[in-house]
Amino acid sequence: MARKAPFIDRTRRRVAIASGRLFHSLPGMAPRRRSVFMHMPKCGGTSVSEAMYATVPITERLAVLDAVSTRRAAALSYHDADDAVLCHEDLARGEEVFGFREQVLLQHMAWDSFMIHGHVLYSERAERHFGPRYAYVTLLRDPVERMISNLRMAQRAGLADADVDAYLDGPLARRHAQVYLRYLSGKQDLSETQIAAAVATAKSRLAQFDVIGFLDDLGSFKRRYRDVFGVRLRIPVLNAAPSSASGLSEDQRARMVQMTAPDRAIFDHARQISVAHQERAA
Repeated sequence: MARKAPFIDRTRRRVAIASGRLFHSLPGMAPRRRSVFMHMPKCGGTSVSEAMYATVPITERLAVLDAVSTRRAAALSYHDADDAVLCHEDLARGEEVFGFREQVLLQHMAWDSFMIHGHVLYSERAERHFGPRYAYVTLLRDPVERMISNLRMAQRAGLADADVDAYLDGPLARRHAQVYLRYLSGKQDLSETQIAAAVATAKSRLAQFDVIGFLDDLGSFKRRYRDVFGVRLRIPVLNAAPSSASGLSEDQRARMVQMTAPDRAIFDHARQISVAHQERAA
């Protein structure tokens, strides 16, 4: 839940989650399966995650791998420093926070937590040891629009300045361009020679997801979620932030299109999987 949301908004959201959890604690109202929500950054996951929280029975554990606190905990663990940026997942030491989050993910799976949510990379160990005990859920967005949103957020956070060309030349933009590639391959950074194999790996792993949604079609996402879990989601609009391409030149946008090509291939493959899910449900 957003830390900087106004008090009344935060309270309203907490009440909605609590009342939903109480309702889904009634006999026959719980989701059919436990779940892991792999939250892809800047893809509308905050709204979806809170809707999912509200379906977890009050008697079950809800595990949130909070982004900021896990960054700080990783910095404390690896560097003895209470720093929310040092191990940021989009920066040079991102591998450390992702490793820390995998440990927390495995701990919650071992504890049979009912729902687990966070910015986590795909974990082969989680798949190997917990396999079908958890249904996997994710939400995707057009890669270029997502990258623009990443840039705007990085600028607001002070991780990038106003010089877009300098940003596009650097490692931060490369990581922002390859979100789906990184998260689904399970690798923080990939060389050019590794990309083709990583795209193939990402596509094969998407096939193991039970629910794949798209920010521009939440209706289909909610229907698929209901089919898999047997419960309805009420998705509010939260944390909406401007991601306008205004201020970008045609050349800068073209560079973003080129940089996000691997994620576009993964995104298009996810669309095909989603269509297949809909056809089987029809």
